Amino acid sequence: MPINFRSLQNRNFLVFLLSLIISVSAVLAVTLQQTYYHSNQQLEGQFSASRAVLFYKLEKDALALRRGLNTASKDFAIKQLIAGATQDPESLQLALNNYQSRLNSDFMAVFNKQKQLLTGTDNFNFDHFINSAAADQQLNFKFQDNELYLIVYHDVKFNENVPTPDAFLLTGVKLSRLVSSSLKTITNFDVSIQYKQAVVATSLIDIELNTLSTGFKDLVQTNTNLSHDLRSSQSKSEPKTMLVGQQELVYYQAELGRIDNNIITVFFTLPETMAHINYQNLILQLSVTITLVMLLVSFLTFSFSRSIAKPLRALAQVANEIRQGKYPTIDHDTRLSEVESLSFALSGMQDAIQKREQENHQLAFYSQLTQLPNRTYFLKYLREQLAQVNVGPFAVLWMDVDRFKDINDTLGHEFGDKVLTQISQRLDQNKAANVFLAYLDGDEFAALIPVTTPTDSALVAEQFAHLFNLPFTVDDISLDVSISIGVSTFPTHAQFAEQLMQYADIALYEAKTQHHSVEEYKASDNKYSVVRLSLMTELRNAIENQQLNLFYQPKIDIKTGRISSVECLVRWQHPEHGFIFPDDFIPLAEQTGNIRYLTKWAIETALIQQQRLLNLGFNLKMAVNISTVDLIDLNLPPYVAQLLAKYDIKPQMLTLEVTESSIMSDPENAITALSMLKNMGINLSIDDFGTGYSSMEQLKRTPVNELKIDKSFVLELANSPDDIIIVKSITNLAHNLGLSIVAEGVENILSLQKLAELEVETAQGYFISKPLPATDLEQWLTANKGIFEVELEHNDE
Repeated sequence: MPINFRSLQNRNFLVFLLSLIISVSAVLAVTLQQTYYHSNQQLEGQFSASRAVLFYKLEKDALALRRGLNTASKDFAIKQLIAGATQDPESLQLALNNYQSRLNSDFMAVFNKQKQLLTGTDNFNFDHFINSAAADQQLNFKFQDNELYLIVYHDVKFNENVPTPDAFLLTGVKLSRLVSSSLKTITNFDVSIQYKQAVVATSLIDIELNTLSTGFKDLVQTNTNLSHDLRSSQSKSEPKTMLVGQQELVYYQAELGRIDNNIITVFFTLPETMAHINYQNLILQLSVTITLVMLLVSFLTFSFSRSIAKPLRALAQVANEIRQGKYPTIDHDTRLSEVESLSFALSGMQDAIQKREQENHQLAFYSQLTQLPNRTYFLKYLREQLAQVNVGPFAVLWMDVDRFKDINDTLGHEFGDKVLTQISQRLDQNKAANVFLAYLDGDEFAALIPVTTPTDSALVAEQFAHLFNLPFTVDDISLDVSISIGVSTFPTHAQFAEQLMQYADIALYEAKTQHHSVEEYKASDNKYSVVRLSLMTELRNAIENQQLNLFYQPKIDIKTGRISSVECLVRWQHPEHGFIFPDDFIPLAEQTGNIRYLTKWAIETALIQQQRLLNLGFNLKMAVNISTVDLIDLNLPPYVAQLLAKYDIKPQMLTLEVTESSIMSDPENAITALSMLKNMGINLSIDDFGTGYSSMEQLKRTPVNELKIDKSFVLELANSPDDIIIVKSITNLAHNLGLSIVAEGVENILSLQKLAELEVETAQGYFISKPLPATDLEQWLTANKGIFEVELEHNDE
């Protein structure tokens, strides 16, 4: 039956029906468009987060391997096995197998200093293996036998003070093991890694590698705009789809790394059905709704038609707010089930996004072991506090558990993790409400504590230290655990976050060194200034450019007054910084290993001056100081022998002085080295005797000729009965052991008189002469004719 268009009723019906179709279609289009756009935005956000999480996981795996290699590199037994690898390779192989098992890696190898393979735990082609592990890259990879490996290496130093390594340890783990099906629960994507057009690792469990390789084969070439940093969020990639086997996948791709300029590509994939809302079903549901509404349109009023569009417009607004990153409260309209389903779908999507954001925030800013904020979060919070207007003073505490390595080595790392968990719980439960506590890494914690005045910083740190007065009970084992705390204060010490952290760390190191539980930062403790760092590199050039000079302080035979020897003291006149005290550059030389060059220069310069003095008629012994590093340098004895022969100096005319503390740092090796020098006929002296901790048994075994009493016992000798008793005891001990005595720090004739009464053989100090340059020494000796004349009153008792 034809429709009568002239009928007002029909016209109104058709106009209303057309208006209804247009309005509903417009609302539907906006809803679907905004929802689809937001879905893509969220998918891109998930990819960015997943990309960072994957890198974090691989970096964490590499860090775990690197820590294991660090432990192995400091293992004395491993060092011995590496040093004797050519004689006993089987033991070294067994030790490597043991460490490989501990690290759960797939291979382990050791190379000599020329990066030549000594031995490995598997039949790998290790050629150029270590050269693949660049020290300036966070992640290093190696491809071999159709497997891609994450590799880590660490240098081994037989002596920690030397600048260059003696060997290298290398280990690696297959990416196919790291990229497993469980990775999807972390990244929300399946991860596949392609190298040279072949998939070598994947978390997909229902697709063969060959099928994946075929599917991914041409994708890298079609998209060369890859992010070179897996953690970078600058790449605004659009999701793309591909067909692998019978499955349609949405994928992203990024560059994981390179091997010899060959790109390692990582694909993040997700089934198309999981990537977006099922728009077909959604459109079908809405179409049914529209059809029903249009069938009933003749029976409904215009106001009822408007009520249909209202909830749809509300949901469109919700979708738009979600797209903008807002999370509004969604009202569920129950009058129409389709609208209600859509609202619940949006609500579920919003909840899922919030949950993933919370999980990513937890991974990024909290420690999984202690559940405390991590270093990143602590530094972020510290910067936020500093950015506030009128921020009050606060203290930054850097805490380190004492002897925690002993707990790990004795009871295992799993037990150590339990101890750290209990420590974090005790700190967290006993902290004040305004204290921000964090777990940094290893056995280190940090806290930011507001204080009333900067002077209260040490007090609040002591309160934290007192929390460790009670023992910890872990697995029925009671442990006494102590903690060292370094403190820096805002604004007293610094006003920037990095400086406050650095100064607290420096104070912590000082607390460890001084065996104090709490140490507040002092500028004098900062031994890491730019000037000091530059001096560490300039000292060797200073030797070559003749910026160093030797000064000579005479020593006299107390009985005769004859000048018997001189002590050689180094002086540095820097062209930019002026005179630099030995206490400022000698420790730096020992840290860098440049002390060897300084010692060799000092001995040769001293022997040259000794030869000049012989030509002038003065037959004096030369005393040169050597350090702990020199004691274990096996090249020093032949070098000294060569110099003695070169300048025709008798060995007994050279005295090498070594401090008591340097002998005690490694008594066995020190005694061995001193014995070699003693057998050459060189005189040996223990400098600063009485300030160290040597035992009588060690002193008996040490092959020296004389003891040099520290000046702290001589300066007030004439007026201090206690010093007289100490000097007398040391002198009697030395004489009973067949050793002679040198007393330094003689500042007056009364001290010299007391030394004569105590039968000390030799004296040195400013009363006799200050240290003199070579020319002044020659003039002084000539003027005094080699005799220091002074009248001493002899006690006949």
